[in-house]
Amino acid sequence: MLPWDKKFLERSDDIRPKTILHGSDGQDIRDISRTIIKNLITDIDQKDYANSDLENIASPNFYFLKKDPEKSIITISELREPKDFLTLSTTKKRLLFIQGGEDIRIDGYNSLLKVAEDTDDDTYIFISTNNLSLIPPTIKSRFHISRVPKPSVSEVKEYITANSNGLSESALNFLSENPRELEKSVDDISKMIERYHLFLKNKEVQSKDKDEISAFTDYLIFLEKGRVHSKTKQSLKNLENLIEIKKSINLPNNLSLDVIKLRLNSCLELV
Repeated sequence: MLPWDKKFLERSDDIRPKTILHGSDGQDIRDISRTIIKNLITDIDQKDYANSDLENIASPNFYFLKKDPEKSIITISELREPKDFLTLSTTKKRLLFIQGGEDIRIDGYNSLLKVAEDTDDDTYIFISTNNLSLIPPTIKSRFHISRVPKPSVSEVKEYITANSNGLSESALNFLSENPRELEKSVDDISKMIERYHLFLKNKEVQSKDKDEISAFTDYLIFLEKGRVHSKTKQSLKNLENLIEIKKSINLPNNLSLDVIKLRLNSCLELV
């Protein structure tokens, strides 16, 4: 885990029974949220789950909900079982963890809202999301919102300098603005940048992986920001298009990857 994430966990003592955890600027907070959940269920069960995957924790006091990789959202039918779980009688605290709050539509949240309002402080509902804007206001108004701050550029550069060798200056600058990529090894980062340059050379995004396409879009945004001073009008237009594409990628059940790739390829023609 990255040092600034560890720092957040060390001072993260304000987790309340109804909490939404989100990252700034689309920061990926899956590892942090999973660590918090392990700590909570460890306290509830009085059993050490530090080395367990959440998917493998079998506890009557814990329910883990995330999007099926074969589906675009968490459906309302998939919320029925966790809702029943929250209303069960028990002498211990209960914990529902929803990983990817952005994957639930408004009708799903509406079905969850009454349960959230009716349960007491012995019932924990913890939602993690990489896009707080997609959580309905009715839910946000009833939950405590905890933000994982983005590290400063100086923090990131200090970490990179101490741990990364052989990366280009361009790669180092990109990582300073996109520190979530530092979860990868130096070798994987080098391969990632090489693959991005191949996309640029061929003027085509050759990927079927949504996460890779999203990260490549971040890289294009980074490159375009560097060109704004020399090619102001065209760069600003391209930057605007790339930011819109990035928003589309983050929206659930929106444009298909094929359509997003076509839009990216059009931007590559102008790079």
